[in-house]
Amino acid sequence: MLNDRLGNPARRIVLKNGRIIDPARSFDQIADILLAEGKILRIEETIAADAAEVYDCSGLWITPGLIDVHCHLREPGYENKETILSGTQAAAHGGFTTLVSMANVNPVPHNVDVYEQIQQKIRETAVVRVFQAASVTRDLQGKELTDMASLAALGVKVFSDDGFYIERASVLYKALKLAKKLNVIVSLHEEDASLKAYWPTAYHPVNESAAISRDLEVLRYCGGRMHIQHVSTARSVELIRQAKAEGLEVTAEVCPHHLILTLDTVPWKGTYAKMAPPLRMPEDVEALIQGLDDGTIDFIATDHAPHTEEDKNKAFDLAANGIIGLETAMPILLTKLVYERGYTPAWLFERMSSKPAQIFRLPGGSILEGMPGDLCIIDPECKWEINDNDFVSKGHNSPFIGMEVKGKVAGTLVNGNLVYEGAMPARRIQ
Repeated sequence: MLNDRLGNPARRIVLKNGRIIDPARSFDQIADILLAEGKILRIEETIAADAAEVYDCSGLWITPGLIDVHCHLREPGYENKETILSGTQAAAHGGFTTLVSMANVNPVPHNVDVYEQIQQKIRETAVVRVFQAASVTRDLQGKELTDMASLAALGVKVFSDDGFYIERASVLYKALKLAKKLNVIVSLHEEDASLKAYWPTAYHPVNESAAISRDLEVLRYCGGRMHIQHVSTARSVELIRQAKAEGLEVTAEVCPHHLILTLDTVPWKGTYAKMAPPLRMPEDVEALIQGLDDGTIDFIATDHAPHTEEDKNKAFDLAANGIIGLETAMPILLTKLVYERGYTPAWLFERMSSKPAQIFRLPGGSILEGMPGDLCIIDPECKWEINDNDFVSKGHNSPFIGMEVKGKVAGTLVNGNLVYEGAMPARRIQ
């Protein structure tokens, strides 16, 4: 069951007997949590449940709410693909409590008026926290900077022309210089489209590594906070590792599909396996996982990109790029990285919650008294098959349909309220 809004922050809930996994403070033990006034009030071995709704979380994990700093909610302009309501409901279904939504909507949030209109829609309809990114350049054209100062004053934390590479180094230079002054992040889509003609359509890694190399040189010269989106190649990992070793202020993300799938997926999944950047080779996947493990890549982001069937049901070269990811990210990563590769649950949830919260200065990311009541409750033993009929998102464009996974979201809380109730109602004991 998906709730429509964030609810009453005065609501009192006790989660009993759950395994609390909080990588931000290396906490992993069974305890009770009391939520009220929108916050985590107490964490103790046993909490009396006077005047509270009580849920028995025995056998379940309680983690910080998942955080995705790179998704596409499509509204305004493309509501046939997704809306703020449907996208945030999908996020709640997948355990996400905070999103950063990209700016490639219509109209583009490149000025105060459009940004405030989107913010109003978020206030009216979102069921999880949403931070709207503003574009770096007007209309995503890569030429003229937006009024970054005015937008930052309204609370914009992230500026991105995602979907488009900023071709002019001089524009990126000015953006990074201003971002440094405003203490905001410039989040970059690193694919130099001018190189695509020289490489096979499905696999052109130089587009990414060449773009990253140039942009790191600009960052080295002017400073600022630069974030690299959806890293997909081994060479890119090397470049970022070298930059961090030199002390450059750069962070990076990787998407679940680039950690799990390879180019071999394309022949049998077709356009459902078409994204930008594209799927890569097995050696790239291994380098990405190693980079995520050693801190070269800071965290995981979904790049949730819903499309209509019409968008995808075309010849490969003409079909839209992108897949949905909010509802599949946690179970596929839990299955493939934790259960199959042996990484700990804390390792995964650090990279899906604690680190993005810390780096992007977002609410949540830890289960601590006084923190926002943003939590993900997981049934770690639930085995199920990903089915497109179960998606809440308007988009069903996923190459993971039919995959058997282990681990399912049982409930999601935002602001101390259940915004998604999966297995939770049956476990209510008071």
